[in-house]
Parts: sequence; structure tokens; C-alpha cells
Amino acid sequence: MVATRLLSFLITALLLSGCSLSPQKAREVDLRVASQQESELTCHPGDIRRCAARSPVLEAGRKADREGKYRLTLIDYGEEALEIRIHMIRAAQRYIDLQSFILRSDDTGELILNELLDAARRGVKVRLLLDQMFSFSDVEYLVRLTMAHSNFEIRFYNPSFYKAKMANHDWINGVACCFRGINQRMHNKLLVVDDLTGLIGGRNIADRYFDYDPNFDFKDREVLVFGSTAREMRESFDWFWNGPKTIPVQHLRDVAEELLTNGSGKLEPFQPAPRLLPLLEQIEDAQYTRKIFVEPAFEVERLEYFSDRPRKHEAEGDLSSTDITSELYEVLLSARRSVVIQSPYMVLSKRVRQVFRELLDRNPGMELIFSTNSLASTDADTVYANTHRHKKRYVKRIGFQMFEFKPFPLGAPEFFPRWPALIEENMQGLESASIASGDNSVIPMPAPRVGLHSKSFVVDGQVAMIGSHNFDPRSEGFNTENGIVVWDERFARRLEQLIRVDIEPENSWVVAMKPDKEQEKTALSPVPKTIPEFKPWSWNSTSVYELAPGKKAVPPGSPDFYRNYYSVGSFPDVIRTRRQVTVIFLSSFFYFLEPVL
Repeated sequence: MVATRLLSFLITALLLSGCSLSPQKAREVDLRVASQQESELTCHPGDIRRCAARSPVLEAGRKADREGKYRLTLIDYGEEALEIRIHMIRAAQRYIDLQSFILRSDDTGELILNELLDAARRGVKVRLLLDQMFSFSDVEYLVRLTMAHSNFEIRFYNPSFYKAKMANHDWINGVACCFRGINQRMHNKLLVVDDLTGLIGGRNIADRYFDYDPNFDFKDREVLVFGSTAREMRESFDWFWNGPKTIPVQHLRDVAEELLTNGSGKLEPFQPAPRLLPLLEQIEDAQYTRKIFVEPAFEVERLEYFSDRPRKHEAEGDLSSTDITSELYEVLLSARRSVVIQSPYMVLSKRVRQVFRELLDRNPGMELIFSTNSLASTDADTVYANTHRHKKRYVKRIGFQMFEFKPFPLGAPEFFPRWPALIEENMQGLESASIASGDNSVIPMPAPRVGLHSKSFVVDGQVAMIGSHNFDPRSEGFNTENGIVVWDERFARRLEQLIRVDIEPENSWVVAMKPDKEQEKTALSPVPKTIPEFKPWSWNSTSVYELAPGKKAVPPGSPDFYRNYYSVGSFPDVIRTRRQVTVIFLSSFFYFLEPVL
């Protein structure tokens, strides 16, 4: 086994090293960058404090650090998440570190990029670290960004074949030669400014994470932290920034070729989209910023920032002592009364299923709640296929109360304060530059479809976690993750309250076993042993249920459940048969892909 792994490692190393830029060409690129990169400052170094925006947020971070206090603010609205990013960038005086799994070059993505460049031109050291697989890959644009200013540096994590832009054959070759290597991604998200404040949670950078996509938006969640935790976040950023899998974009083969062949070019003057102007005007108001981001802060006695190291589980089966998933599962195992989880994907590994079986053995009758996406609201049909396959396991065998988010929840105007503007933009046919997520073949509505993207849990109403971890096999074994655990009853209760609003009948359906008689009716003859994994749709023993008008919400298993709820099938609101058939086919035949989906 050891010899096989060593041989596999050597083959992968040879293949990938053959793709890297030669040392000579790397030096040539660096010389070109050093000689042509912009370096002029818009602010005299002695005036950097006056050039930066006045910031009650950074002041609160400085105060928390001085007093040795832990303070943090929950950020549940997308537009506010964009506001705090722009504010923190404009207030920076020394440095900005931004790490993200995805950054799209749409309205909000370009706004953040240009705000970062403005900060660099003031004299702030800006480092931008992106996972290569799903971020923007325009080679000419990357060259212009690289040359825009000497204070601005951008790197990609784990770029396949040392390229920014992957062709179809590159994906095929990558999967064929080095599947585990190409599949290991940096899923971390953070923003740190001046060692004083940090932002962490589930949001990537694109219109749909900030309530600006007229077609599809995510309901997500983050935490703004004040004080010393920001230094821990910056330390984890440094692990990745200086790690062997991280490459400066000018050292990618296609970017280097463009830079050396066609020169640098300059970025066009930036003009924010008109719909962003009210937001940019609002964040100039320090009183507003204090009211929204500082005054609601919780002061807590204990919190812990966690982050995987880069090159996580590089050898298959390697679960080192630094595996943060084990730490999170230890927190879950401390539960005695309840666990409330929210994740966009419900694909529970063997490892986490064992955690919940152990919990129930210790505490029979424990409340287990899982809030996730329906097929109509998800951005990943392939992942949902695994959810669909294992609903009986989750609901009956483990005992979860499983709730699936609706694509058009009645609470949308509360969840998305821009809802009226989004409806207007949708009706006007405004298109986002973001790549579509999932199939939008749901019932027609004059509003954007929405889905869950937040990753959180609450244990016994006492301990809370918010981060990037999806509690699925990818987060365990392939992606690197980060987040924060908070031991504070007030904070935990507030987070649990937010999740429970999401699972109310007007916002989510409930998944339950079909009545016994109905299961008998739909049962067919046994499946031949030659295809034991085949599970046709008609065999599904669960259904999705809607609360009947005027009835009281009760949990599955209650004597009144089937009197108060009616079945809406397995895939409510999905009107295109092709999408349903795809899920059925994948769940029936491609079960073995579960760990990587």
C-alpha cells in the first residue's frame, strides 16, 4: 500500500512539475512585472490615516483588542455583507487579506476588486487569495490586475496544470492523472483588516451572495469579529499564502505567456453599476455603520477560530490531529438536548452518521433538526441526488427532522431587504454576469429563486458554529475549511432563532416517511441482486410535505402529522421532468460518487 501511494505521488509530481513555469521564465516574468507595475500612491505615506475612511468598526476592533474582549456581530443579510466589506476595505490603513473560494467578475465582484485596488493605491498592502477552480479566469484581466499596483498581489490556490483558464481536455486529463490532487480545493473564506477586524462565514464573492442577482440569490450567514481573533485569522491566511499549492497568478503558464507576449495593458476606468450607488452612499455614514455593525455586537467569554491547513489529507485516509472536522464533531458530541444544523447540502458521511447514532444512544429523544435545500432551491442537482437517495436513512434510521427550503419562501421580503428591487430587476430582464447555479426550471414567478448557503449549527442552545464547513464528505476529506465556534448562550439562541425561522412552514417543506399503507401501495417486486443499488423513484418511501391551511405545525411522528400535512411529492415546484429524472438517475446509479460531490 505504501509503495503504491509513493508511486502515485511520484507520477503526479512528474506530471504537474512538467506543467509549471521554468525558473528562467519565472524570473523573466517577475522582471517584467517589477519594471512595469504601477507604484504611484494617491496618498502620502504620512497621511494614510487621513486618507482611510473613518471607521467605528475598526475603532471597535481596536478597543476589543486593548481590553482583551471577544466581540462579534452576526451578519445575515447579503447587502449588509457587501456594505461591511466595502467599509472595511476603505477603512484599512496597513493591510487587507481576502481569501475566497469564488470571486466572480460581476457587478459586486468588480466593485470589491476595484475597492481593493483603490486601497492599494493609497498605500495599503493588499493580498487576494482565490481558489482557481471556480473564480474568474480571464487571462488578460488577470494580467491587468497583476500590473495595476505593486501593493496589490493576487495568488491562486491549487491551479490545475499551472493555468488560470482550464479547457475541457484539461479537466479530463486532470481527473485521469491526478484526481485527488485536482479535487482538493480551498473552501475557506475570510477578510482581515489591520489585525483589528475579521469577517468569516459562508459567503463567496458574487452578486448572488449579496442580494444583487435578479435570477437566483443565496441566503447566507457570516460573523464580524473584533479584536485578537483577527490575528489568528491572518495567521491561517499566511499558511495558505505561503503554502506550496499557492501560485502567484503571473507564474501561471497562460498568464505569463499573455504578459510576455502582449504586454500588460491597463484596466479601464471603473464605474460601479448604477444600482450599487445607493449602497456606496450609505456606507459613507459612520452613524449608520455603527448602528448596523457595532451596536448589535455580542460580547462573549469564549470563542475559537478554526482552519484546516493547506494540503489537507493529501494522502488518502490521512486524518491528522489537526483535522478541524474532528474538532467540530467533538462539539456536536457534547450535545444533550438538541442539535440544530443548517447546510445547503445534506450528504452525511459514514463518520458523521456515527456521531449522531452515538448521540442518540446517549440521549434517546434528542431533538435533531437539519435545514437544507430542496431540489427547487439548490444550486447543485448532483449533490441533491445523494440527499434524495438517503432521505429514509436520515429521517427514519437516524431520526432527523429534515426541512427543505422553498425556492420562493413567504419570508423572502424579510430575508432579502432588496426584495422589491430584485423583483423589479427580474421583471426588467436584468441579467447577472454570474454563472448560473442549478437549473431554474421551477414554477414561474416575478421574483428571483432563492436557496440556502449558510453553514451553521447550534448545540443545546449553548454553543454555535458559523463557517464554511458543509458537514459533508467534501468538507471532511477534500476541501479546506474555516469558521468560528462560540460558547455563549445569548449568541447561540439568536442563531438558533434565525434557523428556526427558516424552517417555519411558510419557508420550508418537511420531509417525512410516507404512511405505512401508502408505502405498501408503491412497493414493487424485489430488485434483482445483480443490481442491488438500483432505487427507482417509485420505491421512495419518503415524501415532502406541506402544512395544510389552518392546521397546526407538528413534527413528523406526531399522531396529527398526516392530518395536518399533505404530500407535495418528492420534488415540489420543479416543473421540468428532465431535472427530476436526472436526480433519480444519479441517485440510482452513481451512488459511488457521493464522497466527491
